[in-house]
Amino acid sequence: MMAKLPSRFSEGLTAIFELISSVCLAILTALVIAQVVLRYVFNAPLTWSEELARILFIYLTFMGIVAAYGRRRHMFVDSLIALLPPVIIKILHSSVLVVASTFLVVVSIITARSMAELFRMELTTPVLELSMALVYLSIPVGASALMAQMLIHLLARKEE
Repeated sequence: MMAKLPSRFSEGLTAIFELISSVCLAILTALVIAQVVLRYVFNAPLTWSEELARILFIYLTFMGIVAAYGRRRHMFVDSLIALLPPVIIKILHSSVLVVASTFLVVVSIITARSMAELFRMELTTPVLELSMALVYLSIPVGASALMAQMLIHLLARKEE
């Protein structure tokens, strides 16, 4: 029962981030198509579409990596690792997850500090006037979810 709980949590987290990524991609696609049609067919471009597309792409990147990792579809080069003994492979995988998680913690802390400063300064995007802290929010959210996925993956490997 306890072993299934982390797995179910990971699956749920993956599904949520897949949905968020899909929505970002759908809106981004519709927005770019609308901008092309309005600009070249009607000669009336949207003034805000490029800024929103950039923000959606940022969110798509940081949310999509969680979904990709959850489905084990992230990029992984294993040509050298395949030559190593299984014990070394386990140690190497665990080490990589610890180093990557540490990096994500550091990035999240730095981003949280930057978000606080941006919020304090009331810095906004030029056209949409959204808080830049909202744009930066994608980083700690994605990093936290990715760390959770990595921890679950690490625990699952230790049970093997």
